Amino acid sequence: MDHRYRIEGDINSRAVLGVGSGYTDPVAGTSEMEVRFERLPSGWDPRTIVLMCCERATVTCSRESDGAVGMFQASGGYLTIGRDLVKVERRGTMRNAEGQIMVDVHASSVTDFRGEHRYDHSRIEGGTSHIHYGENGIAEVRPFTGVMMQAGPNLITVTTSYEAVLEDDSTLYGTTFYPHYLPQQRVQLPGLQLLSLVSIEQEFDGRTLWVRTESEVTPLTRMAVPAPTASQPSAIG
Repeated sequence: MDHRYRIEGDINSRAVLGVGSGYTDPVAGTSEMEVRFERLPSGWDPRTIVLMCCERATVTCSRESDGAVGMFQASGGYLTIGRDLVKVERRGTMRNAEGQIMVDVHASSVTDFRGEHRYDHSRIEGGTSHIHYGENGIAEVRPFTGVMMQAGPNLITVTTSYEAVLEDDSTLYGTTFYPHYLPQQRVQLPGLQLLSLVSIEQEFDGRTLWVRTESEVTPLTRMAVPAPTASQPSAIG
């Protein structure tokens, strides 16, 4: 599925504007996108968007395995963050090994993959960032996971944790919370699910960003604890 992409807003009190297009395959769980930035604030590296805020196609079109329900099937192709539920936005933070906050961003979005005029529009609603392309920008994003759950009527939340290696060889550690609102939810999640970003490829030349991801959703099952035997008494008592 082809779609148009737009990201705008502000970070570090400076405007952001990027326009592009992408392609997704929900069966394979792959997503590819290219974005040209017309406005790009100093201190913000757009290679963080796959981690923190503004590339909804990755989560929307994850491959479904072992009976899990992906966001595309659940939503019918339409979902929002911070719009229908006003100010209930996604929030991402990244810190270094010393605990210093390097990125703190909140954002909203509208994603509509129904019909012929599909689009993914994100808005950075504010925040701060201290990573500079060519200095300590994003060099590598490691595969990562998150927990996906039905959090009430028409609301599916995802919480991810991840690591990113920077151009100065240091590492940032992050987490992002995504409250997806599904106005026309078609299918409820059967239970807790694991969202896995299996692979992440990115190229950025200071103005144009290319991203390709592969993702999957699977059931999040709890390991059963074996009952104690006569030769293995219970630890209780």
